[in-house]
Amino acid sequence: MTIAGAFWVGVLAARRLRDWGDNSRALEQGGDAPLALAAASGAPSENVSVKKVRARVAERLQASLENDRGMVAAGGNAPRAAEDLDIEGLRVGDVVLIEASDSQVEGDFVIEGILRLREGGTTTVVAIMADGERKRWLIGSRETDDWFAVEPVLDHGLAGEPARNVQPRPDHPRVYALARRGQASVAALGSHGRPAGSRVGTYVYRAGARDVVWIERWGTQIIMGEGLSLARHAVSFLPGS
Repeated sequence: MTIAGAFWVGVLAARRLRDWGDNSRALEQGGDAPLALAAASGAPSENVSVKKVRARVAERLQASLENDRGMVAAGGNAPRAAEDLDIEGLRVGDVVLIEASDSQVEGDFVIEGILRLREGGTTTVVAIMADGERKRWLIGSRETDDWFAVEPVLDHGLAGEPARNVQPRPDHPRVYALARRGQASVAALGSHGRPAGSRVGTYVYRAGARDVVWIERWGTQIIMGEGLSLARHAVSFLPGS
């Protein structure tokens, strides 16, 4: 009996060593090779090894899934139709067509840079655009029908916290009153002309029914645009080549 017991103990030990070796090789291969799972002997060491292998495979599948989601969000290489584009799907190189009664904002503009401002549940897009020498910013979101098309103001002379009333240009008598302000997280892409930063203060000023001033405060630096509010149906998009 003693000799027989020792024989079976040796057999079981050999099987466990073999199974441990199979699982170790599967771990080294990252879970890509087929797994030779141990026979169901109920040994705790086998269960731990199998769990490690399955966890490694799950991690790789999750990483692959997240990568696929990122490609879909970015559009990948799939062609985009103009009718499917909205303001949140714009990219650098896309074309913005503005049809308005005012030549100040009307035109066909190529996007050179994009800001995405996230405040609460709303994402506001600032598209930095050019039509030849004309520079404009389109500002809007999916949630609002009132969008802005503004021209950069470079000589405003402002710094720090903006006042409740602003006069964008010394030679321009119009004064704008603060209508709304907020704080947003920001992501930037392309040639946007903004300083590096993850937060920005935003200010909307109005004078009359359509005249607007858009201000971004990056620390003490002020970036300003002056222009008009637009109905969103006056704006359409074409995908860049």
